[in-house]
Amino acid sequence: MKQINKKHSLLFAIPVLAALVFSSLGTTNAFAEDANISLVPDNVSSARTDALLDVSDQSSNRHAEVEFSGGTDGWTIIGGQAYTSNIELMTGNAARQDNGVWKVKSVAEITVGDRHATLDLKGKAVNGKLRLHGTGTLDSGDSFRIILRGHYAPIHGQSGDFALDWSTAKIQNMENGIRIPLFQDGIVNVWPAISVVDKLDDLVDELNVEE
Repeated sequence: MKQINKKHSLLFAIPVLAALVFSSLGTTNAFAEDANISLVPDNVSSARTDALLDVSDQSSNRHAEVEFSGGTDGWTIIGGQAYTSNIELMTGNAARQDNGVWKVKSVAEITVGDRHATLDLKGKAVNGKLRLHGTGTLDSGDSFRIILRGHYAPIHGQSGDFALDWSTAKIQNMENGIRIPLFQDGIVNVWPAISVVDKLDDLVDELNVEE
């Protein structure tokens, strides 16, 4: 009697296993078909270019240079609670070095909840990656250090506008060592920097035209 039950169980199990195998094959094929669907828009090159260099006004007698302003906003986690925060890059400058790295400096205003501080940031940018750091004092009197690491990229169809996302952003209290994480992203506008020599040349040209 037990052998008959085993045979019946085996006969029942075979079609079930077959159904599972064929259904998994069908699912695999479906995913394979979806994998062939490209999310990249047409006429987009995969070649990496220096987006900041594309914006700059290059000259043979000086390094490529750009200016920028903008900012990011989001949240800061303090004591397990989220507070609104933003980092405003009020005046910034980036100059390209011979090795392709951009030296970056900016005056920034940082706001966390109802506290804010103005400080100088400096760092470098290369291949879409940006690192900045600086120290300052909140209006409450607390001294702090800020570390920013993130990515930037030109926004499609918006000349001079760059998306900026801080993948690592944190404020460190210099007195007690407590580190406060920030979650920030935003848009920065970039334009060519005009040297003093270029400005003087333009002024001379304007005066000559007026004469």
